[in-house]
Amino acid sequence: MISVFDALSSIDQASKGLRSDEDRLDRIIETATAEMARLRAEQADLFRQLARIRMDALRQNHVIGTLDDAEQRALAAIEEQKTKLEALAKHRETVSAGLAKAQEDRTAKAKAVVDAADAIAALTDATEKRMAGDVDWQAQAAHLSGAQARAEAADTKAAQSEADRDGKSKPYLADPLFVYLWGRGYGTSAYRAGPIVRLGDGYVARVVNYEPARRNYFGLTEIPKRLRDHAERLKAMVAEEDAKLEALERKALEDNGIVALEKAHEDAEAALQETDRRVADLERESAALEEERTALLGESGPWGQSGVLNDLANSMQREDLRVLLREALDTPSEEDERIVRRLQAIEGELAKQQKSAEDARQATVALARKKAELQRSREETRRYERQGGGFSNEKLIGDILGGIIGGVLSSRELRDALRSGYRQGGNPFNLPTRPGGGVFGGSRGPTRRPPSSGGGGFRTGGGF
Repeated sequence: MISVFDALSSIDQASKGLRSDEDRLDRIIETATAEMARLRAEQADLFRQLARIRMDALRQNHVIGTLDDAEQRALAAIEEQKTKLEALAKHRETVSAGLAKAQEDRTAKAKAVVDAADAIAALTDATEKRMAGDVDWQAQAAHLSGAQARAEAADTKAAQSEADRDGKSKPYLADPLFVYLWGRGYGTSAYRAGPIVRLGDGYVARVVNYEPARRNYFGLTEIPKRLRDHAERLKAMVAEEDAKLEALERKALEDNGIVALEKAHEDAEAALQETDRRVADLERESAALEEERTALLGESGPWGQSGVLNDLANSMQREDLRVLLREALDTPSEEDERIVRRLQAIEGELAKQQKSAEDARQATVALARKKAELQRSREETRRYERQGGGFSNEKLIGDILGGIIGGVLSSRELRDALRSGYRQGGNPFNLPTRPGGGVFGGSRGPTRRPPSSGGGGFRTGGGF
């Protein structure tokens, strides 16, 4: 059995592990990028050396000038990017530390909420046991049970009468002449008609023998109304008796100090909500910094790692530079050969560093997905923390977390495992129920249960 807090702690530890991997990948990308910049700078210098050796003065001056301008622009951009990354890393470190502390604080605040609720439950249990022997409580509970029994019987009788009415009224409603006279209120003080119409209606009434039918139909429809009104009055009496019992229980709880405990629970809830807001703010700030870091380390955009080197790389692909390389190979001197061999080695080293950076970037993207899954998993687990309890399938939860970190499972599997393995260990906050439903002592406190059909606590009756 693993508690909700331990499950959250496991998720937080997994997130910290991913952040460590992320920092390691960042260092790989930064190191590879710096090395590529150094290699390209060396490459540019080697091309300049070839230019000095192989080209005439006019052509040499043109090429060297082009490379110098491109190199200066690229190196300036790289330096600016490096400064931005360093500042961003410090900011991310500060936010991450603040977020970790806020999450630890949130765990403590959530536990305080549960502890406050448990204190309310313990006091409620003790008060309930004491009230079981209280003469006034027993008498009022008996009044409530009697009222519930009478109301239930009246409701059953009214329902039966309504069913009888619906069945027995069909022959009357099937007679159009009867329906006509009934609708006009014939035979009652509500009837209004002129002499000629009155004469005609009287003839129709005699033909269909209306008056006995009217009295029978009136009784058939009126009795269910009166029975239903009686049942509703008894229901109101049940509510009154329930309110009296609740008042007795509430007074007993207040005499035992429930108000202070409820205030402590409300304060703990407010503190937890404030911490939740702080955590949410830090998480949003962390996500924004993550997006900025991704943009700085990405392939595109104004601060992309490839973008800041494009100008320098394009300069090295000029036709005249390739001519220099071919000429050096065709008429090698000792210096030419050295330069060409080094340029060839640089190409291999650049490809290696490029692959290292690209692999690290792809791994960073995968880590971002895993972090998002862990965040969703944390939110799923938080749904249970105010209820206490824990999970009976600790090994399955651990395996799923490992699968999420490995990138083969998602938060959906963890959500299903949490649902299937959750064991509350009692009612929410362990609050006892009152007889006939509801929380002993009234609706105040951390929760209020819906009425139970089978009763509970001291009550002997149920709802209807």
